[in-house]
Amino acid sequence: MEGYERFMWVIENADGLKARLWRVQQEAVRHLEATLLEESGAEPGDRTPVLVAGRLSWVHSTLMAYIGGEMAAGRGAAEVSRDALVLLDDIEDLLGEKVLNYARRAAE
Repeated sequence: MEGYERFMWVIENADGLKARLWRVQQEAVRHLEATLLEESGAEPGDRTPVLVAGRLSWVHSTLMAYIGGEMAAGRGAAEVSRDALVLLDDIEDLLGEKVLNYARRAAE
């Protein structure tokens, strides 16, 4: 994607922007924790929603770091997206059934 290298350079060299992006990520995890708590009906004191939100945040940050690095290196979006799907499959293999099936909704 044309110009992506410059965009990533700006992010990497702007401490304030990096700090803000980190804060947004932390807010997203807190919102995900709350959603998982609500959807799962977890009991008070059950740390599972927090742990699952952390795992999902790890998945997201790992994929975003991979995609960002590959795009910054000048690779094409179609090629990077195919490789990111392979990476996602590898990540899925590392996650247990408890994470993969947590707070799953019944089919309608």
